[in-house]
Amino acid sequence: MKTAIGPGEILAVRQGLYWHVGIHEGAGTVVSRRPGKGVVRETLREFAGEAELHIVPIDRPSFPPAEIVARAASRLNESGYDWLERNCEHFVGECVYGKASSRQLWVAGALAGVLALGGKYAAATNFVAVLGLGIAGGVAAFALLSKPPTAIPFAEAGDATDLVVRT
Repeated sequence: MKTAIGPGEILAVRQGLYWHVGIHEGAGTVVSRRPGKGVVRETLREFAGEAELHIVPIDRPSFPPAEIVARAASRLNESGYDWLERNCEHFVGECVYGKASSRQLWVAGALAGVLALGGKYAAATNFVAVLGLGIAGGVAAFALLSKPPTAIPFAEAGDATDLVVRT
């Protein structure tokens, strides 16, 4: 079975401990912000590499799909990448919602805060506080490492030209 991917959808692939995300333009191309490259256009195969391709559901986008695609394409060749302020999630957030944000950075920051507090409380041997922080840290780590809700196995989709693309 082939999977349909529409223009303006957010696509994601796991790259080590983080997710790389981009905007599907349609016709098998994706626009994303890459370290050392800035904003680039890639085929689905180039975007995913050997990783499993995922569609990330969009909750209340600020723009219709055609405008999301236009916003992404207008930024092509824009230089610069910064893990903290100009990463791929920030780029997608700007295109889809009109606002840069990075859920992965937020979760990683929360996890770091939990671990720091856990170390402080562990030194005080407060078992209940350490247990609570451990549970919160586990939940944060799960949120960071879990896969997006809708997955498309790229191997089943075949070559990018074999994907059914909604227009």
